[in-house]
Amino acid sequence: MTFGFQQDTLEVRTRNGLDDVLIDELVYLAKDGQLYRAPVGGTTDGFSVPRCLQNIIPATGGDWFSAVLHDSAYRGQLQVCNGVWVKAITSKDRCDRLLLEAMESQGVGLMRYVIYFAVRLFGWAAFKKDGRTDAAGSAS
Repeated sequence: MTFGFQQDTLEVRTRNGLDDVLIDELVYLAKDGQLYRAPVGGTTDGFSVPRCLQNIIPATGGDWFSAVLHDSAYRGQLQVCNGVWVKAITSKDRCDRLLLEAMESQGVGLMRYVIYFAVRLFGWAAFKKDGRTDAAGSAS
């Protein structure tokens, strides 16, 4: 396996017009050799980008696998493979660094740093809120 996402496509279904539900799993091999998975049934809202900036940074499509992985981590859905898939315990810092690395694996240029620093600065509320949401989208 090579570093980065392990597939080229991802099937999702819109659940409520805001969140998509993963129909396929999304598997990512990190530079450190750790294998991560956003599981089937996980949810994502893509990149959380203000509407006025979506022509520059679209919420979905293109490099959005990175956003799916990051949402899965923030929402407590991300899994790691240690012989078997188990729930990943990730800090906000680790989630954000994983996003930066994943964007690099997808060939995102300097914009990845803009996205990363925005998430570092403004992602605390989402991290706290999303950490209480399970894969079915209900509050824990």
